Amino acid sequence: MNITASTKRYIGDDRFRVRLFEAVAQQARLVVKELDGKDVKASTGWSEDECRRRIGVYDETWAELCQAEALIGRWGTTGSRDTLTHAIKRICDGVERGGNTGWLRLQWYPALLLFYAGGIGAVSAGRFETLMALMHAPVSQGDGTHAKLVLAVTDGLSDGTQFFKLLPGLDRKYVPCSEHLFEVLGKLQSDVLYLGSDFELSFDTFEIFVALEYAHLSDRGWGPIGRFGWRSHEHGNAWQRLITESQAAGDSWAPLAAGLCGGSSARLKAAIEQLQQAVSRARWQ
Repeated sequence: MNITASTKRYIGDDRFRVRLFEAVAQQARLVVKELDGKDVKASTGWSEDECRRRIGVYDETWAELCQAEALIGRWGTTGSRDTLTHAIKRICDGVERGGNTGWLRLQWYPALLLFYAGGIGAVSAGRFETLMALMHAPVSQGDGTHAKLVLAVTDGLSDGTQFFKLLPGLDRKYVPCSEHLFEVLGKLQSDVLYLGSDFELSFDTFEIFVALEYAHLSDRGWGPIGRFGWRSHEHGNAWQRLITESQAAGDSWAPLAAGLCGGSSARLKAAIEQLQQAVSRARWQ
């Protein structure tokens, strides 16, 4: 039984939470071992062809676990939150500290891929406490320290998001990494979440939550702007919907009650203003 089938079988009943955890843990171990034989270490020299190859390797190798993450994010119980973060933590445990700068950046991509998969699943079902637990999961940074996932993966990949311009059709995109994730996860999740046209809204909304929480936690006046940025001028876009909903609900807004921006409406307002300025300054305006 593959990991997607096992997840579907065990996800709905906490009596099977140990079996679910073991299935995900075993699959993560197999994938990490498989990657050892696919030459993705940071010690080799950089080339654009190799960058394209490695992105393809990561997408293919982690595909089944992405589907499992999406299912757990959407349907998982409180008892399965450790399972949701397990594979991501194992990726972060293997982060290298020395080698080619480009590969050191790109090695964070698989963690980002699974982070998106689980987060989109949670957002699609309005499971904001699960989303917060995922964003705040402590992960290794490879130097003996730990950081919350939303900070570690954003800072780890950093300007490596521009590597995705090397992929076919993405060379002129404003946010190539975000666009690639949208394409890859849209295909993978169509077979497990069946969101149809709602996938785009869930994707954009997840990226907004990531940007808001990063801005809140980092105090840098900035958060990672995904494809929701250039779409912010469109009628009924996710960015404007979120602002309208949060203002109308006030302190009772569900994501805020779940702990977004520390549960502080003032901190949320500040983060929204910071992101609004960042979106307005971007070249697509």
